[in-house]
Amino acid sequence: MSDSTKDAKLPVVHPAHQHEPLPAEVLSGAPRTLVKRTVRIFRPSNNPMQSGRNANLKWRVDFDALEKGDRWTNPLMGWQSTADPVSSVRLDFSTKEDAVHFVEKQGWGYFVQEPQFRTIKPKLYKNNFVYRPGKLPFVHTK
Repeated sequence: MSDSTKDAKLPVVHPAHQHEPLPAEVLSGAPRTLVKRTVRIFRPSNNPMQSGRNANLKWRVDFDALEKGDRWTNPLMGWQSTADPVSSVRLDFSTKEDAVHFVEKQGWGYFVQEPQFRTIKPKLYKNNFVYRPGKLPFVHTK
């Protein structure tokens, strides 16, 4: 074989495309219904039973429900059952960029849900006793 036929068989990767993720669907062998899924990337909300604000610094990837509605009611217990194997899968990442990179590499469609942060207005106890002109506020206690 000549050198020109050897080079023709090898794929040439352009330097600008070296950083693009290679889709995992090429090698995974997963069914087409699993490969073409839409996922949601979000930061989960804090547990309302906890007062800390630093708990949820991770980003989560969550699968959307299938469009076909593959759910049914279990006749014995009345629970909702599903045939979707990834409906309960949750993946956590430290940054949003890591989650987006992983999802793109898997070949899944995605949308990012940005977190909504609450604004805390500074309040002072002494403001309860500040004089305000006009009618006095009447507070009902019963």
